[in-house]
Amino acid sequence: MTTALRSRPETNDGVAFGWGFAEAVLFFVIPDVFLTFCAVRFGLRRSFRLALLATAGAVVGGLLVYGWAGVHPASAYAAMELLPGIDAAMVETVRTDVATHGAAALLAGPWQGTPYKVFAAASGDLGLSPVGLALLTIPGRLARFLVSIAVAAYLRWFLTRWISQRAIIVLWSSFWILVYTAYWLA
Repeated sequence: MTTALRSRPETNDGVAFGWGFAEAVLFFVIPDVFLTFCAVRFGLRRSFRLALLATAGAVVGGLLVYGWAGVHPASAYAAMELLPGIDAAMVETVRTDVATHGAAALLAGPWQGTPYKVFAAASGDLGLSPVGLALLTIPGRLARFLVSIAVAAYLRWFLTRWISQRAIIVLWSSFWILVYTAYWLA
């Protein structure tokens, strides 16, 4: 993976957009994994650009899920409930939050570990404005992406005084394995 990323930066653009799109639809690993890898490997500048592309992918994917749930909410929710970490209780909680607070409910979701796709589906199911969903997706997704890459880039800068780039990537990998193990087993 690192050779392709190093030699063809345009590959990163497609991966970032595609990951943002895929995770907004049915993929179950957040774009932060790729974005923080890029922050650890390449630093902040490239990673900020990739965060914008991942956010754009999330907007497109979120609108697709919005449309799907607007036409057939039962199948959209059923598909999501097959994914790790999403169950009927989460879907109902998000539906209630979106019914109460509108699309603005998705601003808190990324910080609580609730997948964006569930908010997009609830917005479509409940007939909220697709424009509102798209506009609130930008700060809702981008804020967490930027915090994630800033922390990863800072840790890279701080740790390079004592350990190699390879060791930092091992730590990065270990971190994400632990995060997902805890999330999926909870």
